[in-house]
Amino acid sequence: MAMLNVQKNVASEMQSLASDLLRIKNRLAVAVAMYASEGMAQLADADYAALPELAHVTVAEMTAAKNALNEINAALGEYTVGTATTRLMRVVNVVPK
Repeated sequence: MAMLNVQKNVASEMQSLASDLLRIKNRLAVAVAMYASEGMAQLADADYAALPELAHVTVAEMTAAKNALNEINAALGEYTVGTATTRLMRVVNVVPK
């Protein structure tokens, strides 16, 4: 059975999304690690308020965002058998950077 155009489009989009997720996986891990190592938890709401692009952000919101990034990275898993990362790797045609 030949694939319909819409099926080709769905497969292509899934491959593209898998590639995007794998590319940002390392960025997620680095951002979370830097949050701890750069003392982000010691900032106050006033520190964020001093920057126009972050004036609307509170410490609690930034901490929640960091935790969400960590949860997403953990959900992707490592490059081991059975993880989401491994399943995504099987549909991309290049090794992500």
